[in-house]
Amino acid sequence: MGFINTKILKFSIAFLCGILAVHFFEIPLVLIFISSGIIFPIFIFFFFRAHIQLYQQAYFGISCYLILFLLGSISYELKSPENRSQYFSNLVQSNEDFLQLKLTEVLKPNFQKRFIAEVHRVTLSQDSTKSMPTSGKILVGIPLKSNLEVGQKITVPAQITNISPALNPHQFNYAEYMKFQGVFYQIQLSEHQILIHQNPAPPLRTKLRVSLLQALQDTGFKKDELAVIKALILGERNDISDELYQSYAAAGAIHILAVSGLHVGIILLLINFLLKPLQQSKWLKLTITVIGIWSFAVLTGFSASVVRASLMFSFVAFGLQINRKINLLNTVFSAFFILIIINPLYIFQVGFQLSFAAVFSIALFLPRFHKLWYPKQRIVRFFYQIITVSLCAQIGVLPLSLFYFHQFPGLFLLTNIVILPVLGVLLVSGISILILGILGIRPEILIDFYSFLVEKLNEFIKWVASQENFIINDIHLSAFSVLFLFGVIISLFFLLRQKQKKHVFLVLTAIIVFQISLLTDQYQHTSHEIFILNKSRNSIIAEKKGKRLNLYSNHLKDSSWSYIDDFKIAEKISNIRFKELDNFYELKHKRILVIDSAGLFNFPEFKPDIVLLSNSPKINLERAIKILKPGIIIADASNYHNFIKLWKQTCIHKKVPFYQTGKKGAFNY
Repeated sequence: MGFINTKILKFSIAFLCGILAVHFFEIPLVLIFISSGIIFPIFIFFFFRAHIQLYQQAYFGISCYLILFLLGSISYELKSPENRSQYFSNLVQSNEDFLQLKLTEVLKPNFQKRFIAEVHRVTLSQDSTKSMPTSGKILVGIPLKSNLEVGQKITVPAQITNISPALNPHQFNYAEYMKFQGVFYQIQLSEHQILIHQNPAPPLRTKLRVSLLQALQDTGFKKDELAVIKALILGERNDISDELYQSYAAAGAIHILAVSGLHVGIILLLINFLLKPLQQSKWLKLTITVIGIWSFAVLTGFSASVVRASLMFSFVAFGLQINRKINLLNTVFSAFFILIIINPLYIFQVGFQLSFAAVFSIALFLPRFHKLWYPKQRIVRFFYQIITVSLCAQIGVLPLSLFYFHQFPGLFLLTNIVILPVLGVLLVSGISILILGILGIRPEILIDFYSFLVEKLNEFIKWVASQENFIINDIHLSAFSVLFLFGVIISLFFLLRQKQKKHVFLVLTAIIVFQISLLTDQYQHTSHEIFILNKSRNSIIAEKKGKRLNLYSNHLKDSSWSYIDDFKIAEKISNIRFKELDNFYELKHKRILVIDSAGLFNFPEFKPDIVLLSNSPKINLERAIKILKPGIIIADASNYHNFIKLWKQTCIHKKVPFYQTGKKGAFNY
């Protein structure tokens, strides 16, 4: 297996702990700098002292890890806009200022086109001659009919807003997701607000990527086939339908749609095969190999998984050329450490976590499987390696898959046995078609063969996904349960490496702790809670009693209620009942009066603790407050915005607490 350099692992953990400490405990940057000013001289003192001592003391190591911890904290803090003086949000003074943007990435559209843009300059409206260079990324929303494309420069009004957070419990938090991409603000534009610049020629990378995408589109592939081909080769997943994406997820094959280590590994093998004649020119071969790997990374848009894989396989390529035995764990630790130094936000990206978990697990467990049995027959060994690599990767990603996706694909082995051998053919054929397409050559036989392969691949994936009895759904693990499950996996590794009593005890202890975390999580979800949810054009009161959920609403459930499914999984709900919304409730010892569009509220015998305003009732709120004397007034997303503004002013004047679900999220007690 080779020598494992544990120092790289320890350095990575120290740096990682610094990032996590600031993220979860929000330590001020000033306090971190003060701590660094104290620790750094101590580190320097023990550093020079270590050179003159025969036997090293632990103080130098401790101070070294503290420095790495603080560096991790500082690197994370410096990603926040408030700690960057040249960040565009710190320079904008009003909505009438102007931003100069460059569109760098197109996102999957919803009701509008969406781009990520880099902000280059801020121009103040008070002094149009004062144009300041700036930095930062912003989410741009524009009408679907717009002809804007990646690479264009535009000037727009600086009407920046925060990205809306999740407004219901357990709903997908898009604001947090974008934050971990380095995007903290958004801007919504109409067509007439955009001034398009006469752009210079786009960069070579953009021109090449556009040419490749155009070459694929010109081949005449069907819609679903073309979407999968773009994802397989170029990492372009925006055209994949939700139905097809869910099929790949249910079949346990989502990893082939996210260009990552598997794809880069195949590229490395392909380059090595083509460069066999240069076996004697090792450094030339290494240079071409590394350039080839990173060229592929450029074409796929530098996603976190591709950058990680490219860095790691660059280390592997170097080791292969100098004929040294490669320890995969060392390359994983090195790539991890370098990447979180470059961008500490990587560790919060799901794809990055899954990629490292899979490769780390393969590095740990694959040698164990090879020691158990290593077939001599080539064909048997080929399929055995596919099975063992798939098992090892699945072991590593299992806790994260359950945490993020709440399902386990029982047929993942069958999927990988079929897909992995075909994937190499798909990549090689696809790259060949791309190169020939750029040259204006379209070999019909190769295109038909490739189209046939992708079509059959999609059919196979859909068939596997349709075997619902083998898909375990609605699984929920808390963050602590995920950590303890990783503890079980690591303890199993130690037991497989050295079958000793202490390792058996370690495994049993890890399993017991994991079970305790599950029981604790189960107990926490037996409570009785009331939620007034935020749903556009609808009023919803949710009553959770243990595993039962009662939903009181003036509209029946439809496909837009997806967050209810997330709530159901997270809260371990086994039974949901939908009921029509009434005007009077007494839930969890509090009286709720719903004032709807009928505007009825004069019920002297019913004194509410909570008044819920629903469907924009035309009432005299001052009079209602005088009669009802409520403890709090709540306006949900079923009301007009101008009504909510007037109600808020009235409540402030009457000194009655006012709660708007559209701003603060679901109300809970």
